[in-house]
Amino acid sequence: MFKRLSQSLIEKSVSRAYSKRIETKGDCPEGVFWASELTQIARFDYALMQLRQHLGQGAFSIADIGCGYGALYDFIRTTPRYSNIRYSGMDINKQMISHCQNRFPPYRHLFSSARHPQTPVHAAIYIGTFNLCHTDDYSLWEDYILDQISLSWSYVTEAIMLNMTSLNAPQIRNHIFYAEPGRMKDRLEARFGPTTASPTRFLTDDTTFIVMKR
Repeated sequence: MFKRLSQSLIEKSVSRAYSKRIETKGDCPEGVFWASELTQIARFDYALMQLRQHLGQGAFSIADIGCGYGALYDFIRTTPRYSNIRYSGMDINKQMISHCQNRFPPYRHLFSSARHPQTPVHAAIYIGTFNLCHTDDYSLWEDYILDQISLSWSYVTEAIMLNMTSLNAPQIRNHIFYAEPGRMKDRLEARFGPTTASPTRFLTDDTTFIVMKR
């Protein structure tokens, strides 16, 4: 019970930080603590490319958990090679969802305030969702990540994709959670099943994990 309470307090602190940040910076990568649009797009492109390799070139559906201001949706709809991906976005921060619905009025139905898919999807993806971290307790936040992913597990038919900042030694530095790739891969496999881990193309200190459901 104490662990859940601690995780809840940390989550609320992180959510408040995002609300304050987007009020100050607006709908842009910096508004959700991304370093730049280039690094943001590099993560998006690599994540979708990896999913394509696992799921094939046909159409598939994704749930973008921690969708922020809808940057991934904007990338998908303006990138022809990903035009057959069916998108839905969720965020626990209601202010973020309002930003998404205001940015894309005809598609406001694609965004909802939630922490897991609302209907079955081929894949749930978490791109940088857990990087910002308001605790020094590494294991506490690591457990939180796995618990949050588990909420989506029953809604996905094919895979869960997780992108995270990473270093060779597990650590939290300047409020950023750095996963140790081998340790995170082992924990994902123990909890869910076969997992791949690969360095995110064009980026340093960043890893993309894919957990296959079958």
